[in-house]
Amino acid sequence: MAKALRTVGMVVAAVALVATGVGIAAGGAAAAAAGSTTAATAMSIGTYASLGAGVLSMAAAFTAPKMGVEGSATTFTTNPQSGLPYAIGRTRMSGLRAYARTYDGFKQQSKHDILAFVALLSIAGPIHSIEQFTADNEVVTFSTNSDGDANGRFYRYMAQKLSLGASSGSALAMTFGGKPFPDWTANHKLSGIAHAQWALRFDTDGDLFGAGAPEPAWIGKWVKVYDPRKDSTYPGGSGSHRALNEVTYEWSDNPGLHALTWALGRWQNGKRVCGIGAPISTIRVADFVECANVCEANDWKVGGVEWTTDSKWDTLKRMLQAGGAIPTQTGAMIGCLTSTPRTAIATIESRHLLDGLSISATKSRRDRFNSVIPRYVDEDSDWAVISGTAVTVADYVTADGGQRTKEVDFPLVQVFSGNTASQPGQLAAYAVVNSREAGPFTWTTGPEWIGLKTGDVVYLNVPEEGLVNQPVLITRRAPDPATGKVSFAGETETYSKHAYALGQTTTPPKPFRLSAPDLKPPAPLAENWTVTGVTSGEGFPALQVVGASEMPSADAIVIDYRKTGDEPWTGSAILSAVEPVEHVIAPLESETAYDVRIAYRVGTALGNMTMFVNVVTGLGKITIIEGQLSQIDVQMTQLEEDAAAAQTAIDAAVADIAAQGSAIETIEQNVATNSGDIELLVQQIEALSPQGIVELSNKLGVMATANDALAGALLAATIKTSENSAAFSSERTIRANAQEVIARAVEKIGVRMGTAEAGITNEQTIRAAADSALADQVNSVSATVDGHTATITSQSSAIAAVEDDLTSLFAQWVLSVDVNGVIGGMKFLNNGQVVDLTIQSNRLRMIPPGGNGSDGKYITVDSQGRTTEYILSNGVRVLEEGWLT
Repeated sequence: MAKALRTVGMVVAAVALVATGVGIAAGGAAAAAAGSTTAATAMSIGTYASLGAGVLSMAAAFTAPKMGVEGSATTFTTNPQSGLPYAIGRTRMSGLRAYARTYDGFKQQSKHDILAFVALLSIAGPIHSIEQFTADNEVVTFSTNSDGDANGRFYRYMAQKLSLGASSGSALAMTFGGKPFPDWTANHKLSGIAHAQWALRFDTDGDLFGAGAPEPAWIGKWVKVYDPRKDSTYPGGSGSHRALNEVTYEWSDNPGLHALTWALGRWQNGKRVCGIGAPISTIRVADFVECANVCEANDWKVGGVEWTTDSKWDTLKRMLQAGGAIPTQTGAMIGCLTSTPRTAIATIESRHLLDGLSISATKSRRDRFNSVIPRYVDEDSDWAVISGTAVTVADYVTADGGQRTKEVDFPLVQVFSGNTASQPGQLAAYAVVNSREAGPFTWTTGPEWIGLKTGDVVYLNVPEEGLVNQPVLITRRAPDPATGKVSFAGETETYSKHAYALGQTTTPPKPFRLSAPDLKPPAPLAENWTVTGVTSGEGFPALQVVGASEMPSADAIVIDYRKTGDEPWTGSAILSAVEPVEHVIAPLESETAYDVRIAYRVGTALGNMTMFVNVVTGLGKITIIEGQLSQIDVQMTQLEEDAAAAQTAIDAAVADIAAQGSAIETIEQNVATNSGDIELLVQQIEALSPQGIVELSNKLGVMATANDALAGALLAATIKTSENSAAFSSERTIRANAQEVIARAVEKIGVRMGTAEAGITNEQTIRAAADSALADQVNSVSATVDGHTATITSQSSAIAAVEDDLTSLFAQWVLSVDVNGVIGGMKFLNNGQVVDLTIQSNRLRMIPPGGNGSDGKYITVDSQGRTTEYILSNGVRVLEEGWLT
């Protein structure tokens, strides 16, 4: 396409010469080479009386060149300084003349009877469609054959071929009058540019073109745009649209979508054709989506022609202006701010401000007006820019003492045939009410507010400056990396203005006024303060108040307290509001509910109070001591009661001891009675062992109480000589009470000579109770020589017991033979149901009655009780694993 545009540039320059009527006479290279007379060529063009006006207009355009660089959408001109046209929405385009030549066509009336043009309509093709063509506002249609001949009265006198501007395809090749356009070849594709070949035939009668070449106009739906709402890769989007992939774009007349596409730039074959061309990562796409949604809701549309030589930023502003928006640049990102109701997302208060607050309560007189005349494009006025009806707010006129009117151009706002001018009127109304907003306001905060951006609405709550929850629209944000501070600028946001501008109410919003500051400080925020019950360092019950003032203008903090109820308040302290507060109220009553109130003071003005009720004090040390003394009193009382009970028990014990004294005297009398026998026994023992040491004791005792009777006798004697000794003892004990009767007898006898010892023990025990009886006898004999011991023990037991209606009987006999820890024996057990015999032995031998030692056979048993040989009876094993079966 670049080559084609260079060619078109040369053609446009040549068109100026052709239009003067002397271009060929001036020595056109092609004409000179052909040997044609320059005068003849000049004469042929000069005879076009019916086209003279158009030719003269072209000549005039170049004799008096325009100072501006913008093109015209309503004039078919040749203007090398205009740049390339970019048609948007539905609009009219008269074309940028890029080619103009004459040639011999029909040859029926004169030579050079065809005037051929190529008109550039719009870049960034393919466009959507061309719906209509007019020549001097007369609709003309054309056939689709190769000559593109007009239908109706222009048949054979006008022809046209159109290209929608596909990025690839062949060049237009119209043949009118039997010939193609001179020097227009297959290389003149003009890829990506919507354009038309248009040809006029000389009318000798002057009926068709009596006023000269007619003004052409192509009315259509032009460039296509990207819509994020139809892009599945965009959050919330759904569809096949993709940014920078123009094949996926669709036609729209939505201002927000055209502005977004312009910011992205228009691209062909990897080259930017027009637009800003910003990376999508540097565009606040959500801002443009919001604008698109608002435009759809308000039925706001955009249409017109922009030119590549215009400022790209100005073009973006004009597109957004049609959608009631303005472009923004925040954080090196392109966005937009749309006129629509917005909800405040945060509240900035006095305590958040670092460097004060600057307020402009009203805009300057030059920027504040009460009447706006919108200028827009009107289709019924041949697509010309006209001045609409003034939008005037009578209340503002009265307030200003007269009407102040401003004309506002809306170059891309169009009113189509048959429609009312509602969009220009609404935009003009927005211009009026926005001019009445107060501002700018400037303030600085800390880095916690860096997330706010242009277009956000916040509440400014600085009562001392006359701002009480005032909605403010942020228009600028500037963070300072060096200090972390964030500077903002904004203006008031009046919610009611939107309904008025859109015609939903006839009541205009009231002008902004600062609120008279309330000199009474507000109540402290409860979440900034805590009141808790504690014990002071001196041990007194107390309340602790902790917090900090959130009001920068406060100079003092007042703290009062009282017992919960109707008692009067007591002042506790008046503290500085500069530093955080940690105040202790003491001494108070222990574990008692109190109320505390806190207020700020500015000068002499005391603010509203914040109450903390039913706060219980801590436990004081005096209260703890009183509690301990009370506990000691209780313990002393209990001790006195325990001492009295102990004395009673002692008296009872003394009585028992006195009763037992009689029993002791009886025993002593028994000992005295038996003393003669004891002396006789001693004499006998001394006679047997003159050198021995004889010890002899004999004790008898009887004791009786109210619930128990016990009697016992012990007789013991021991004889010792050097390494030899002999001893015996005999013990008898009987006992009876209400629960049982017991009798026990133990006989022991033993001797020792050197390393040889022997002993015999016989113990018998019987016991009877209401529901049981026991008889048990244990006999034991033992002998020891040089540390080797052999012991034989025999135990016989019989037990009978009754539990409920069940009587249990048990009989057992045990024999144990122990030699140096190697134990053998047997055990019989009978519980009335099963009789068990257990034998503990390494070998077992069975001898028949009357047999001798050679009869029978030994059966060996291993360490786990398993027999290694078997005793069989009729083929049945009768001794198995240590048990008789």
